[in-house]
Amino acid sequence: MLSDIWSFISGQFTGMDFWDIIQTIGLILSFIYLWLEFHQKPLMWIISAMCSTIYASVYFHSKIYADMGFSCFNICMCVYGFFKWLNGDRKHTSHSITYRHFHGKEFLSVLGVSLLIWGAIFSILHFLTDSPIPAIDALTTMLNIVGTWVLAQKIIEVWGIWFLVNAISIYIYCNRGLHLTTILLYTFYLGASVYGYFKWRIKGIRM
Repeated sequence: MLSDIWSFISGQFTGMDFWDIIQTIGLILSFIYLWLEFHQKPLMWIISAMCSTIYASVYFHSKIYADMGFSCFNICMCVYGFFKWLNGDRKHTSHSITYRHFHGKEFLSVLGVSLLIWGAIFSILHFLTDSPIPAIDALTTMLNIVGTWVLAQKIIEVWGIWFLVNAISIYIYCNRGLHLTTILLYTFYLGASVYGYFKWRIKGIRM
C-alpha cells in the first residue's frame, strides 16, 4: 500500500511534461502570493496575476473552461488592485471587522441568484464549448462568483462556500488528470477554509 502511494507520488515528479512543470511553478507562486498577502505587499497583485495566467492556461488545456474564465476575471482584478495600491488608496485605519450570519430571506435570495448564474454558465459551456464537465465546472465558477459577494458582506458562511469550491475542485482536477501540485494546493486551500471559518467565528481578525 505504502509502496503504491510512494510510486504514485514519485511518478508525478519524474518525466514531467510542460503542463506539469508550469503547475509546479503555479504552486510555488501561490505560496509566495499568500506570504505577500499576509504582509500586505503590493507585489502580491503581480504574483496573483501570474498565478491566474498559469492556471487559466492549464484550465483551457484541460477543458475546464469556466474556471479559466474566472481566472481571466481575476487577472483584471489584479491589475485594478495593483494600481489602486500604487495610487495610495489603501486605508491604514485599524478597526474590528463585524461578522454576521446569513439572514433567512437573504439566503433564499442568494440561492435563487446562484441557480440563475449556474444555469447561465452551464448553458454556455454545454451549447458553445466542448467541455466534458459543463455542470460541475459551472458549479465551481458560480460558487466563486457568489462567494466573492458573500465575502464582501462579511458573512461567516463564505468559508463554507470556499470549502465546497475547493473540495469540488479537487475532484475535478483529479478527474481531468491535473498534476499533483495543483491538487495539493487546493487541498491546502481546503484546510485554510476550515481555519478561516473558526477564526472568523471565534476570534475575528483586525484590519
